[in-house]
Amino acid sequence: MHRFYVTPEQAAGDRIMLCPREAHHALHVLRVRTGERVQLLDGRGQVMQAEVVRAGRREVELHVGERRHFPPPERRLALVVGLTKGAAFEEILQRATELGVTALQPVWTRRVVVRLEAEALASKLEKWRWIAVDALKQCGGAWLPEVGGPEPLESWLERSQGWDWQVYGTLDGTRGTLRQRLLAYRSAHGGRLPHAVAAYVGPEGDFTAEERAALDRAGVEGVSLGPRILRSVTAALYMAVVFQYEGLGDDMGT
Repeated sequence: MHRFYVTPEQAAGDRIMLCPREAHHALHVLRVRTGERVQLLDGRGQVMQAEVVRAGRREVELHVGERRHFPPPERRLALVVGLTKGAAFEEILQRATELGVTALQPVWTRRVVVRLEAEALASKLEKWRWIAVDALKQCGGAWLPEVGGPEPLESWLERSQGWDWQVYGTLDGTRGTLRQRLLAYRSAHGGRLPHAVAAYVGPEGDFTAEERAALDRAGVEGVSLGPRILRSVTAALYMAVVFQYEGLGDDMGT
């Protein structure tokens, strides 16, 4: 069954018009027809069964039937990623959405080679939103991850509160692996998992020594991601997969 995105405001009514982007995809890529049954997602936990009542040249109108609401993820997993050049962050965003990561926060670091002007940033944020939407439709999730605008690592650390555990990937093998440190956390907390985790991934070239020191001072625990040097995309997805396997993140499909 084809899935389409509607905003929470759109989802309030029983008759819904798809936005131009979704309508174009429905009509010219998927070629939906009147009478066809589809699924609608609002990215805020609401999943609706709907029927196409009108498929015009540029517009698609639907009648909403059954509605289901999935509660927010019980546990939160945020990836805080040094902004990378090219499509690397977009790949992280897409795969992380599929894996149930609940938030992604890009940060400026000393080795970040990407800088965005205000106009370009607004366009980039809109593009990121739709990448997450398309990934959510593909994987059948119910909740879109929160995607923040880029900010300096230092300012993020100053206001980053409310996390049970914060970790960053490091090449320092003496720190213990991510899974070892997670087992140690559980052992120290009566076997329970943290409810809110922020996992930091450096840009190309890793965090600088000064940034690692700042992370340590902020109480972010360094963990080894293994003996190999990983691309930032691989490192981010490695952390997401480990946490998902251990029971963190949004594992609720539709």
